Amino acid sequence: MLHKVIYTNNIIPDKFAGQTIGPFIFIRPEYKNDTGLLEHEKVHVRQFWRTLGLFGIPYLLSKKYRLKYELEAYKEQLKYYAQDKKPVFAQHLATKYNLNITVEEALKLLSE
Repeated sequence: MLHKVIYTNNIIPDKFAGQTIGPFIFIRPEYKNDTGLLEHEKVHVRQFWRTLGLFGIPYLLSKKYRLKYELEAYKEQLKYYAQDKKPVFAQHLATKYNLNITVEEALKLLSE
């Protein structure tokens, strides 16, 4: 999978530690050693390639697809931490992505 990781505080929205645009992964320098975050962003790169570069269109226009894509990425990210981060990620899903879901709903989806 072709991708490039760039450690920067630019481009990334304030409420996030990282962001992927196409095959480019942007991660804040203070998260450089966060393997889970990197793996989360790599999922978005795979989604980009899997959709032949069209990933961003349904992601931006459809809450259904945005939820699907973020769930896939957060479920991968969960594998890289010793402690259970489901409550933290459920909070992110419920508050940072304009998905109109509750923390409880997000927690249930992350547990499936």
